[in-house]
Amino acid sequence: MGEHTRVVEWLLEPGHPWVRYNTLVQLLEKKNEASEALAEAMLSPPASKILDHVDADGGFSDAAAAKKWGEAAVRSGYVPKYRGAAWKLLFLAELGADPSHPKVKALGEGILKNAFSERHGTFYIPLEYGGYPEYTLIPCFMGNMIWALTRLGLGTRPEVRFTFDWLTKYQRFDDGDWRPPAESPYKGSRDRCWGRHTCYWGVTSFLRAMTVAPKGFWTPQAYESKRRGVDFILSHRLLWSSHTPDRPIATKNTRPQRLTAPQTYYQDAVEIIETMLRLGEHGEAVNEAIEYVLSKRNTEDRWYLENSPGPLDAPFDVKERESKWITFRALRMLKLAGKLDL
Repeated sequence: MGEHTRVVEWLLEPGHPWVRYNTLVQLLEKKNEASEALAEAMLSPPASKILDHVDADGGFSDAAAAKKWGEAAVRSGYVPKYRGAAWKLLFLAELGADPSHPKVKALGEGILKNAFSERHGTFYIPLEYGGYPEYTLIPCFMGNMIWALTRLGLGTRPEVRFTFDWLTKYQRFDDGDWRPPAESPYKGSRDRCWGRHTCYWGVTSFLRAMTVAPKGFWTPQAYESKRRGVDFILSHRLLWSSHTPDRPIATKNTRPQRLTAPQTYYQDAVEIIETMLRLGEHGEAVNEAIEYVLSKRNTEDRWYLENSPGPLDAPFDVKERESKWITFRALRMLKLAGKLDL
């Protein structure tokens, strides 16, 4: 019996079909059992509750959000936060939802139609301020949509490719030593996503998108962006400030040290480590971060859900308790690192 055999058996117990499905497929590679397990999971929370809030045509409405931000913002999916169509798509992709499910397909098509700007050549968020149209270009949103749409079978669509190319061209990797210009797509000091210090979550989201990017996306410029992005994350030892090394890269709920489900515009330690591993980085900083995650397990080799954003259509697990979902993700991280012992 390997070191992790017992905890994997715990993950396979009845009661959490999404953990069971992903454990069978991603940890044990028992793809012959995947079809039946996925069918059961699709009828179970959180996916079933997420899909309950989606119309048959993939639509979603929220009167309060539309009054505050405009109907176009709601159609684009970013608002209301954590419950809009884009968040639903992101969370379903994280679960590994069935891409052929009619509502999943409709959600993806809705994002492609309503969240892509031909004018800017990328996914964007149309907003209204005081009745006047405005827009915002958020790099973490772009990266998340590339990742989610590709995971759900829509990665070859031109909107996805255009957005990947847009990020390849414009994504910054500065560490507090750049003055953003006012020329498009930047907005100078007014733009929190493109400020003097590069937004960490813009970089991690773009790198995660790279882990699923089709082969045809990989231009020389894309490889250069990957190199710069990986170097940027390594300069922060994945989880820590580059300027004050004993301080987390972010504060409050966005601290990557807090193991989180689901992943949103920011990623937790497990997700950042997985991204680096999938991009081929196995160095000292990655191993240090893995050891940090290992230090958080209890005596039963299980991990806790430490943070859950909200409000959600349905949580992935119960906060501050042993979490099968977080434990599955931690073991998947160990498998990618070649450290899973079954």
